[in-house]
Amino acid sequence: MTQTELAERSGVSLGSLKRFESTGKISLESLLKLLNILGSLHEFENILKIGEDLKSVEKLFSDKTR
Repeated sequence: MTQTELAERSGVSLGSLKRFESTGKISLESLLKLLNILGSLHEFENILKIGEDLKSVEKLFSDKTR
């Protein structure tokens, strides 16, 4: 699927999609829309599981390379 097709099918602007691919930054709403179209929305649930080790999540916000 092309970027344009993914943007059209998900309702996420092409600019937002390109920015996400280059910077890793995206709104939660847009991320959920993309995951839904790609058939991966169920994987997002793993992040929300109670009892998960939060160190891996905290690393996302402390990673200086982003």
